[in-house]
Amino acid sequence: MKIQCPAKVNLFLEIVSKRQDGYHNIASLMAKIHLYDVLDLDWAPGGELTFLIAPQEGAPEVPAGPDNLVFRAAKRLCEAVGVKRGVRLVLSKKIPVGAGLGGGSSDAAGALLGLAKLFEMPKGAQTRKTLFDIGRSLGADVPFFLQPAAFALARGIGDRLKPLKVGHTLPYMILAYPGVAISTAESYKALPKASRSDVLTRLSQLDKLARGLEKGRPIERLAGLFFNRMEQAGLASLRTVEQARAILERAGLSGVRMSGSGSSVFGFAASHEDGRRALKRLSGYPWKIFLTSLGG
Repeated sequence: MKIQCPAKVNLFLEIVSKRQDGYHNIASLMAKIHLYDVLDLDWAPGGELTFLIAPQEGAPEVPAGPDNLVFRAAKRLCEAVGVKRGVRLVLSKKIPVGAGLGGGSSDAAGALLGLAKLFEMPKGAQTRKTLFDIGRSLGADVPFFLQPAAFALARGIGDRLKPLKVGHTLPYMILAYPGVAISTAESYKALPKASRSDVLTRLSQLDKLARGLEKGRPIERLAGLFFNRMEQAGLASLRTVEQARAILERAGLSGVRMSGSGSSVFGFAASHEDGRRALKRLSGYPWKIFLTSLGG
């Protein structure tokens, strides 16, 4: 079977506090987008778990070893269910790596969801809990990709999710990856501590954004509520992100922000035609650029 693994963007991301376990509590509004990796899963001869990454021209290079999230997800589920047969997974990458788009987490979630079908695990709360527990142990973004909603408010480390029903079709989006991979861990280390009053103000902003999306208000009226605290991390690589944001704004896009810890940047076009014009205008830059939309 084939599983599509969507990328995501953070329309809002605030760092609420640091936890004793080293993780951070966040408040985020996450949205899946129509940009996918594809995972092929099937039974295989023998009793081994095999994971391959299909070579594709222009695709990011990703190691397929035992540290890969897809391999780890598949191995843990096989062990949890007691599967002894051989399983083969082949991943085709399109989502840029180190771009704040959650590609690795989405691929891991896709492996869990696909293997649950392949193993004919019963639908219900117990299977959902098994997948969620494995996903949460792999990474904070994996639970978001395990649930079906395209939009969700995320709290805790990103694992406390509240699906959000958006009341209006959102416009097309330009997504630009300027080719700089940014370490999430390094971003957190370099992030200056925000005042409590500033954090509370931003959380109120998130509430307004969520209500506005639910009521179907147009993006141009909500763009000022988009926010990403990680843009303030003191990393030299973020200068490239700042330049990309300025270029997207000059191309006429609204709500321009960095996604996650970067370095991808997104902005919204008023129409598909405006999106195509912006895409053409940005084609001269040495970036990966996509014309896409939310709701993957």
